[in-house]
Amino acid sequence: MASIKWVENTLVSVKLRENLYSLGLLKRSPYIWFFDIKSEEGDWDLADFASVNSLFCVSVGRVVLQKLVVEKISDSGMVAPESHSIPAEWIKPLQNTADWRVDNFPWRGGKLIELDPEVGSVDARVIKPSLNVTTDRRVIESCELTNMWGDQDLSDRLCRYFDTGVNRDDLKFEVFPGLWDDREKLRPLTRRLPVPFR
Repeated sequence: MASIKWVENTLVSVKLRENLYSLGLLKRSPYIWFFDIKSEEGDWDLADFASVNSLFCVSVGRVVLQKLVVEKISDSGMVAPESHSIPAEWIKPLQNTADWRVDNFPWRGGKLIELDPEVGSVDARVIKPSLNVTTDRRVIESCELTNMWGDQDLSDRLCRYFDTGVNRDDLKFEVFPGLWDDREKLRPLTRRLPVPFR
């Protein structure tokens, strides 16, 4: 893989597996946008960017640059950086206070926060202290969790999207039990979840 320096508003080619590449737009570290575009060879010269939609923006570990990003895309006009700011609303999972001998999962539920990239999620303003699957389903489904992504779980999510059209963070199956009822149909779930929960 290429050695890529993190420079804000740089468009990068991301190798998800053999014969499947996509694009990411680096924002203020560690945030990156991903897009609904794919290539078998990672060749973007003939790509039509006029109709490309964004998929999601998440925070990532440096391992994503080290293991998934293969090159910078020199034509910075392909995707307009100014139209892809870091989202303001995120979900910060709550520490699980249940008996770990029963469910052994670190987070249950979450609070909606307003993220300032300069400050981070720890001291973010709380918009709603406790989200409920029944009353806040739209928010829970549309906002990303603050938990950082690694290379394998991110690759799993994007590969599944390009293979099936399902674009989800599987961590929400455990953080918000009852959010979705198709867990068995989607197994094995992505590496966003540890083995016992996949």
